[in-house]
Amino acid sequence: MSNEQAKLHGKKHGGKSPSDQKNDYLYYGAAVAAIVVVLAVLPKLLGALGLSFLAAGAGLNKLFSVAVAVAAGWFCLKPAQGYKDFIELSKGARTEWRKTVKPDRDTVVRTTMMVLALMVVFALLVLLLDWFFGAIVRLIVG
Repeated sequence: MSNEQAKLHGKKHGGKSPSDQKNDYLYYGAAVAAIVVVLAVLPKLLGALGLSFLAAGAGLNKLFSVAVAVAAGWFCLKPAQGYKDFIELSKGARTEWRKTVKPDRDTVVRTTMMVLALMVVFALLVLLLDWFFGAIVRLIVG
């Protein structure tokens, strides 16, 4: 594939060449491996070091281990092209979230009452059907 063809192929497939996509999978694998290794090793290591506030099984130990694992995974994903796409998606989601219109109190009360009324109607319908089919079964069984 010539350079010109590679550029066209990259433009057709979201700007990523096949080699970039293969490298992304390596980064994803490295991130998952880093997270698993940190979550498996760090709590035992902290317990073996005898850190009292991070004793084995303590909640702070687990929280610290998860934070370090997330940081290790994040570090491994930095060079991936898909990571950059994810950042752009997150920025777009944040922009759309800010455009969201929150309903006023009257709308919330009306829709809540509508949902409660429908729940009551369906509960009565299920009760009626249960009574009806129970009566049929009682007639058949005797």
